[in-house]
Amino acid sequence: MEDEPQVKLRFGLSLFHCRACLRPLRPPTAKCSAGHVVCDACRGSHAPECAGAAAFVPSLDVDVYVRGARLACPNAEFGCESCCVYYQARDHERACQWAPCYCPEPGCNASDSPARLAAHFAATHAWPVTDVSYAKVHRIALPRGSALHLLVSREDSQVFVVSSSALGAGAGAAAAAAAAAALACVRANGDAVAGAPRFRCTLWVQDARGGGNVARVTFEVPSSDLSRGFVAAEQGMFLAVPPELLRDAPGEAPDLMVRIDKAASAAANSPITPPA
Repeated sequence: MEDEPQVKLRFGLSLFHCRACLRPLRPPTAKCSAGHVVCDACRGSHAPECAGAAAFVPSLDVDVYVRGARLACPNAEFGCESCCVYYQARDHERACQWAPCYCPEPGCNASDSPARLAAHFAATHAWPVTDVSYAKVHRIALPRGSALHLLVSREDSQVFVVSSSALGAGAGAAAAAAAAAALACVRANGDAVAGAPRFRCTLWVQDARGGGNVARVTFEVPSSDLSRGFVAAEQGMFLAVPPELLRDAPGEAPDLMVRIDKAASAAANSPITPPA
């Protein structure tokens, strides 16, 4: 049907909703003797209109329309071009990769799809962007202040953000403060969608002076739409970098090592050994 000329029509929602469960009709459908249509699975829980109905029969003519009725994704303004079968539209919306996320920079009200938002971060706020590959180690400068460092997967264009913030009582004191570093997947609804791709990451900082000291952490990457900002020290899991490792290069941000794995393959990977 997608190859045929398309036309946009308006119908009352009740025509495409089951009279028993009130959800979108899914084929196969059935019609009661009173002429009301329900999902075939709802025969045992009749709608009030079907009370006293003696029998249900397959409604093949309704199935044709139910399979053909399509709805444009509400995220079309953010770049999604999907037009889903109506009864599957809610499932698509919950998993849509174009669902808008938000700029965490104070005073900036920008919102867009993750890919477009990454371009905004780079162009408007001059935050660095690094192309990364899964299961590969990448070296970036530990972000400072309110800045983020963006990581964009070469494989699927998934956007990740890395942030750091002062940690502990040393912040603002004469002594150098420890730092927290965290990573998140920029995705509006990833944690709520069953079967959505999951990631694990390993972050570490090592002693540039060759002392052998290493701070390292591995965790499942959370998803965030960044609507509440992204402060590393406020995340559930983060890398705590002690002051000793922050003093390796006076005036320069120490190197942060980052590796992101798809969760399905992360368990099979051998433990990560920091490079010499």
